[in-house]
Amino acid sequence: MNQPRIIVYGFPDTPYTQKVLRALRFKDLDFELLEPTRREDIRRWSPETGLLPVIEIGDERIGDSDAILDVLDARFPEPPLLSKDLKIAREQRRLATWVGETFRFYMIRWVAQRLGREEVAEATGPDGKMLGPLARMGLIGPDGRIVREAFDTSVGGLGPEFERRLDDLVGMLGDRQWFHGDRISRADLAVASALDGMYTDRYPGGQALLQRYPTLLRHYERVASLTD
Repeated sequence: MNQPRIIVYGFPDTPYTQKVLRALRFKDLDFELLEPTRREDIRRWSPETGLLPVIEIGDERIGDSDAILDVLDARFPEPPLLSKDLKIAREQRRLATWVGETFRFYMIRWVAQRLGREEVAEATGPDGKMLGPLARMGLIGPDGRIVREAFDTSVGGLGPEFERRLDDLVGMLGDRQWFHGDRISRADLAVASALDGMYTDRYPGGQALLQRYPTLLRHYERVASLTD
């Protein structure tokens, strides 16, 4: 049976899109990535929430990265993104959610404080469609791309509170290769995707910080070897 056409709409550098792309590569699925080239693309692709990524699998369109991973596992079950042990699978889901929410919270708070901008809880564009959190803070340029200068950590990082969350991850992983299980799972994809901007120094200063956490650095590289 031929694989249906898969299209991913999103910013490839954001953790949520990264997580989806890594899941697709891990499952050895062919896909096409479409990046926004103007703000209107985001509202057209994701009119309900203004959030990316969104994925099309054949005639089905799915938003929200966690929901996307659920659909990928349902339609393409091998290799799985969750343990067959339901208790372990719950922990993998919980960690993936925690990582996404935690990194987003510190990043958005840091950018808001540094630039003196607040995230409006809900806002719509001139066409009445919802805007995502970055757009609500004015961090999406006219070309539809993220304003990278806003995320320059060389002028001051995310702070000791964020670094304690990195310590938390080190403690959760311990001396194991993978979080909550004996093989890679969506928890590992979520952690690696959250760390990607630091590893590649996409946020200047992030790479130096990550190098202070060799346990997380090695974990990222293990995930990358299977999903890049």
